[in-house]
Amino acid sequence: MKITLVSKNPPGGRCTLYGSYARVIAEALNGAVEIVFPEPEAALQPPALLIDGLNLEPADGLMLTPSELQEGLGCVTPPGLLKRLEEAEAEFMKECGA
Repeated sequence: MKITLVSKNPPGGRCTLYGSYARVIAEALNGAVEIVFPEPEAALQPPALLIDGLNLEPADGLMLTPSELQEGLGCVTPPGLLKRLEEAEAEFMKECGA
């Protein structure tokens, strides 16, 4: 499984969160994470997270949630992954003071 993180350099808020999500997914599914820093004219701008080339888009247009990631992974979701993604999100929110 290939996980692609489309990020700013240096990463900001959501780019950092998506990076945490990517690491959790890669660890759980023995995947590889590729980080892409697109040019300003690129069609896909940060933040974005792609799983095997499929761009997972947030329902609210702002930020991917752990449940959206689990849905995007479909049947390949191992037990406990949702909890680990939720923990990554909670840690991010704590660090941001949200």
